[in-house]
Amino acid sequence: MNNVEKVELVLIYGECQGNERLTALTYAERYPERYHPPSNYVLRLLQGLNQEGRFPGTQINQQRRRANIFGDDEELQVLAYIRGYPRSSIRHVAREVQKILKKHKMHPYKIDLVQHLRAGDSIRRLEFIAWFNSKLYDNPLIVKFFGVMNQNSLTMEL
Repeated sequence: MNNVEKVELVLIYGECQGNERLTALTYAERYPERYHPPSNYVLRLLQGLNQEGRFPGTQINQQRRRANIFGDDEELQVLAYIRGYPRSSIRHVAREVQKILKKHKMHPYKIDLVQHLRAGDSIRRLEFIAWFNSKLYDNPLIVKFFGVMNQNSLTMEL
């Protein structure tokens, strides 16, 4: 929320005679397209105003952002590393690297291996079967490209 929206929230709090829950509900009704803060957010906002004389989370003397110390070559190296090792953790990478990743809208991901079916798996299976049937009709030899798992020895057969 920006400061204008926070001021509107405080004014609605006054209209609601100091009721945080009613303030949150009224704000949500008046501004349906905006973020709807919970009642404890209203309480924290007012406590910050009473204790510090400003909205919580805003800094009076904000520091200027440091210039990017990396050049294009270093950025490309970091991006290539993340692409090559997608399971790497951002926590172990320096703060400047996080800025580079954010700048290029990238983030490492972790593969989620499961031993059971999830919601939506049946739809994806049916889509795969439909795709496979159309490819099999076009090229009957496509089966050679897919390995068949032998369940007795757990080896791939071609």
